[in-house]
Amino acid sequence: MSIDDDPISYHIKFEKDHANVKVTYDLRVPVGGATLIADFQVTVDGTSLISGFLPGQTYFNGVQFHVLANPDKDAAVSYTMSSNQGWDDGDEDVLRSEKVYDDAEFPRD
Repeated sequence: MSIDDDPISYHIKFEKDHANVKVTYDLRVPVGGATLIADFQVTVDGTSLISGFLPGQTYFNGVQFHVLANPDKDAAVSYTMSSNQGWDDGDEDVLRSEKVYDDAEFPRD
């Protein structure tokens, strides 16, 4: 089986409201396949928000919150993930300081 046949589906969203950032995430693998989620991480302004991730899950979802130390500066946001089949993905964006409300969204369905 090709590792590209069985990727992780996900939807990750970072939402800025003044100095507060809310991160929502929903990761899934196809039912009955061999793929498992090996690793997952989201970061806001250099701070990792997922602690204690247990590899080998078939789905992982939740919400994390972060308060920006300096909301007058742009805040980098990113995610990374990998599977037990050698597939990996990641991306990054910036929540802009000049916007009171801003978001970054990463869907792969």
